[in-house]
Amino acid sequence: MAAETHALLICGAGGHGRVVADVARAAGARVVGFIDRDAAKVGQRVAGTDVDIALSEADLSKCIATDGPLPCGATALGLGIGANRARANCRTRLASVTLPPLVHPSAVVSPSAVVNAGAVIMPGVVINAGAVIGAGAIVNTGAIVEHDCVIGEDAHVSPGAILAGGITVGRGAWIGAGATVIPQVRVGEWAVVGAGAVVIRDVTDSTTVVGNPARPLTRKH
Repeated sequence: MAAETHALLICGAGGHGRVVADVARAAGARVVGFIDRDAAKVGQRVAGTDVDIALSEADLSKCIATDGPLPCGATALGLGIGANRARANCRTRLASVTLPPLVHPSAVVSPSAVVNAGAVIMPGVVINAGAVIGAGAIVNTGAIVEHDCVIGEDAHVSPGAILAGGITVGRGAWIGAGATVIPQVRVGEWAVVGAGAVVIRDVTDSTTVVGNPARPLTRKH
């Protein structure tokens, strides 16, 4: 079901959650509340919005466990958690709930691209032919995902990053702001590509690379 048909609760009431709420509204959805980890914040107005924190994560879990309706008249949830592992864990817990993809209307998405459940596509993004955006992934402001790229579940492509054709980005990987990845490269699961890095060879799982050309980050002891 398209985002514009939904009343949404946004999981995450921080800065990223507010941005996701803006994307959802731009896409035509109605944001009816936020969800926060801290139960003490329930009822507080979320800064910069006209919407409150409606319930805690614990309350949401209870609601899902009893198969009850979502509160506030919500028909679906949006993923507003920026940290990849936390978002992945949240998405797993919400497996039984509708998580529509949220695509800002200024994004250019090829008709042959696939954007899966819970993914968020920010303003000014370009996603070209044959690309696949995994469930729960983020393609952030102004990023370019070229033809036949595959972005794994819960990955994050940061603002201004450029992914050339045929790239695979593994689950939970993070591509930093302004990074460039050349064609046919694989970025492994839970890997991190530093801001502004230029990736010219594969990045192994759980590895952090930085620089031009990108190399594994080494720490001095």
